[in-house]
Amino acid sequence: HYRPRDLARLDDVPCAVLTLSDRASRGEYEDRSGPALVAGLRRLGARVDTAEVLPDGVEPLAGRLRALASEGVRICITTGGTGLGPRDATPEALRLVGERRLAGLAEMVRSESAKHTPMAWLSRAEVVQLGGMLVFALPGSQRAVVQGLDILAPVLAHALAMVDGEGHA
Repeated sequence: HYRPRDLARLDDVPCAVLTLSDRASRGEYEDRSGPALVAGLRRLGARVDTAEVLPDGVEPLAGRLRALASEGVRICITTGGTGLGPRDATPEALRLVGERRLAGLAEMVRSESAKHTPMAWLSRAEVVQLGGMLVFALPGSQRAVVQGLDILAPVLAHALAMVDGEGHA
């Protein structure tokens, strides 16, 4: 059974949050998942300068992820587009741009979330590395992103250290 470590802070780590939703991008409803992620990352000390809502689909997400990586963003968390809907294509965008998949982290999110709801097994959550940036695709519900960030928070700083070649703590 997974037992999280104490939280390692993300003090001043540049992060981004992208919400994927056709309806929210058209202003048909208010995005609540993105702001929840921004608040959670800031509680960990992260610097979140980018929080955007994009329409579903592989593009423009793939292009936006490439741009964020080139701007020096270290962690990007997306919300939405991980389900089974016909326009849900966030995992496909991540696989298109990702240089490495981190399947264990995606599986950890699903496994721990499934302790709260069996619907977690329907999620196509994905985690990839793009240059020096880690990209996490979480489901679109506010509850799911809060849980997802709680699950990931203990490993984020160590994962970045590994990307930077710092080795195991």
